[in-house]
Amino acid sequence: MGSGFLNRDSIRFYYIGFMNRLLSYWVIILLTSLYGCTSKTVDKDAQARNDSIQKYLDLAGNDNMSYGKRKGYNNKAYSMINMNMNDTVSISSLYKTTMNFHRFNQLKELKFNSALMLKKALLLKDDYWISLSYKVLGLYYMNNSENEKALYYFFKAKKHLFQLSEHKEIMSLLFNISLTQYYAGDLLGSNKTAFEVLKIQKKYRSNIPYGVILNQIGNNLGGLKQDNKAIEYYLKINRKRCNLKMKNIIANNISTSYIEIGEYKKAYNELDSIIKNKDFKEINPSNYATAVSLLGYSKLKMNNLKELPKVFFIADNIYKNSKTINGSNYNQMYLSMYYEKINDTANAIRAAKKALFLSKSYNNPSDILVTLEQLIKVDKKNASTNAQEYIRVNNSLQISERNFRDKFARIAYETEEITQEKDKAVNQKWIVATIATVIVLFVLLILIITRQQSKQKELQLLQEQQKANEEIYDLMLNQKRKEEEARQSEKKRIAIELHDGVMNRLASTRLNLNMLSYQKDKETINKCLIHVQEIYKIEQEIRNIAHNLNLDVFKESNSFVVILNEFIITQNTTTSSQYILEISKNIDWNHISSGIKMNLYRIIQEASHNINKYARASNVIISLALNKNNICLCITDNGKGFDTNVNFAGIGLNNINHRVKSLKGEVFIESNTISTSINITIPFTI
Repeated sequence: MGSGFLNRDSIRFYYIGFMNRLLSYWVIILLTSLYGCTSKTVDKDAQARNDSIQKYLDLAGNDNMSYGKRKGYNNKAYSMINMNMNDTVSISSLYKTTMNFHRFNQLKELKFNSALMLKKALLLKDDYWISLSYKVLGLYYMNNSENEKALYYFFKAKKHLFQLSEHKEIMSLLFNISLTQYYAGDLLGSNKTAFEVLKIQKKYRSNIPYGVILNQIGNNLGGLKQDNKAIEYYLKINRKRCNLKMKNIIANNISTSYIEIGEYKKAYNELDSIIKNKDFKEINPSNYATAVSLLGYSKLKMNNLKELPKVFFIADNIYKNSKTINGSNYNQMYLSMYYEKINDTANAIRAAKKALFLSKSYNNPSDILVTLEQLIKVDKKNASTNAQEYIRVNNSLQISERNFRDKFARIAYETEEITQEKDKAVNQKWIVATIATVIVLFVLLILIITRQQSKQKELQLLQEQQKANEEIYDLMLNQKRKEEEARQSEKKRIAIELHDGVMNRLASTRLNLNMLSYQKDKETINKCLIHVQEIYKIEQEIRNIAHNLNLDVFKESNSFVVILNEFIITQNTTTSSQYILEISKNIDWNHISSGIKMNLYRIIQEASHNINKYARASNVIISLALNKNNICLCITDNGKGFDTNVNFAGIGLNNINHRVKSLKGEVFIESNTISTSINITIPFTI
């Protein structure tokens, strides 16, 4: 806004307009008084109706009354308006009730009556009511997240109000423009407009409280991640002079900033004082629900899970009863964070999806991004798809914000230009033709520049789309590569499982059954029957591998030690070697992953198979010990050794080495003619 509308000639121009309006009002009053001579009863009825309407409007505007009662009184006032009349009294009542529809978030009623009000104002040809009709239309589109349309109608209203010198209404419009910029994500622009309102307020008494403007500036700073600065502006507000609704709003906003900077206790104290006052719940339930939700979130941040998630459910019920969507999405997101904290993944995903759905329902890209970010955290399975959606929405938001700022600048410029043009037309009529020519040329130049900029933006957008497509293609290729690596890794794992487990046991069984080729006495046959049962166990193991269940046996706390003992008993029964198992008592197997335990078992199997097949050892010692955060496995036998440089390439030793390396461990093998020792160290984390 420029300063031209404050000069003397402008005041004179507005004064002439005011006198014309005043004259027309006197004519209406005169005609009404003449008509009243013949219809006094009708006038009394109309006056009584108007008095009743005003009474209900006063009750609807009482901030200390419950939300539901205020809505009811406003609906009562609206039902008493005589819609067949088209005068300033009826349109004034219509405007007041329509503004209440805006305050109570009744969007359908707001849209219908703003259009009806404009129709009546145009029939009256009254610039004042026409401008206010444009204002309420702008409020509808602002509440409906159609920010560009809102801006269009606000600036149309602004042009009329400048002509009428309605400074209070101009400040109200500027504040609504600041809100629209805030909702559109243009936080710097919103702050600039808010400070402009603050500056004008010093010259003219406004119907917008000083605290409301400071609160909006704080909101903008919070959105810009300058929460410490935002808190400074919130604390400047004299909350003792605020009504209950405004106190609730300020407490919610300052608590949000405290949470952002990690001052959770301060946030909790702010909200706790609000929630204890039960009047807030009746006066403005949606803001009260937000306070409850933020209280739960601050408790979650302080790791105080008492009364959670009950607090979030209470807030959700209040949102539902008041039919409020804005805020309920964040409540669902906080609920998802709670479930994430207690490792309830299914409910965490469900709450995050609901938060995203609510954000999409009123088309707020910033809220969509925040809720998408939470969904990516908890839904690991669909993280890639959600990340691509996040990128798309973020790019769309940036383009939308840039376009909004451009349109705002253009509309503001054109509005200011029109205002200045009218001032010049009143004061400098002799240069009207010259100014008009310059303006036309300038507008043409602006159109040409705008067209060129538009083409450049289209080209830039196409390039960004091409780049995005290439990135998506690369992501697809990487995903295919990872899938192929996973398949190859699984093949290798199954091959190792078959070799280390099934083949070793089959070979051992075959060697023991081979005794029937040399001895067929009853004692030998009875010993061999044990190995027939072993074949059944091998069959079971093959079935387990086929169903990918081989890891489950290691999940129970004592199963690993039991399995190892069973293995030692089997070796001592079926082989000529004497096996001894030594396990350190200070190992807590509950803290060792099933993957490590499974690989240790397979390594012991493989090493035992090699000892039985090649070493001809009489004694074998298998020991497991703990060294800090390392599991140490040592397998020692007194059989004939081997040359580690020559025989280390065997598939059995290679499998052992592969398993140890996959666990980021180390293996050392020492062998001579009378003994062999395999020493393995595997790190683990609790």
